[in-house]
Amino acid sequence: MRLSLQKKVTNMGLDQNALGELRALDPDGSAGLLEQIIASYLSDAANLIQQIASASAAHDIATLQRHAHSLKSTSLTVGAVRVGAVARELETACKTGAIDVLPLFLTALSAEYAAAERLLQAERNTLQSQAA
Repeated sequence: MRLSLQKKVTNMGLDQNALGELRALDPDGSAGLLEQIIASYLSDAANLIQQIASASAAHDIATLQRHAHSLKSTSLTVGAVRVGAVARELETACKTGAIDVLPLFLTALSAEYAAAERLLQAERNTLQSQAA
């Protein structure tokens, strides 16, 4: 399985440019927008991953592809590029019928999401402490 990451990612594993674009929507942080976006992503992504696993177990490729597409888009928006990359590869596998590799993608997706979750939660904690 090859993950092609073309965005600039810091050593933290998040696309700081994507996070910067979100920060720019609430420059002084007074609305807590980035914190809310991160919280929403973490909840939604966890649900999507669970739905992806269920669709895979049921061999429901259309649903699997749709959820992978959603996860790809939301992950890239918050800078979780490695999650987005695995979701993109999963979506492509669904489109091309390469369902024999689904277990590999599900394992990679879980691992990448766990890493992104830790990083985004740390970002969220930083935002909360700055607001206090």
